[in-house]
Amino acid sequence: MKITKRILLYAMTVVVIIGAFIWNSRVEEWLKTQEEPEMIVRSDLLVIYPLVITLVALSLFALYRDWKEKSST
Repeated sequence: MKITKRILLYAMTVVVIIGAFIWNSRVEEWLKTQEEPEMIVRSDLLVIYPLVITLVALSLFALYRDWKEKSST
């Protein structure tokens, strides 16, 4: 994998993870202000969690593939 693609993948993964933590904390603060927070359905989690899991899996696979190529030479 080219170095620029690898750097972009890792940078995007870190940015999305940080963004997910910030988004979740802000939503939790917003939920505290609602009268009936148990009635609110968090459909945003259907997008955030699969995105984070996919990016982490791709990054780990890229790291493993690079490590495997280095160890074989």
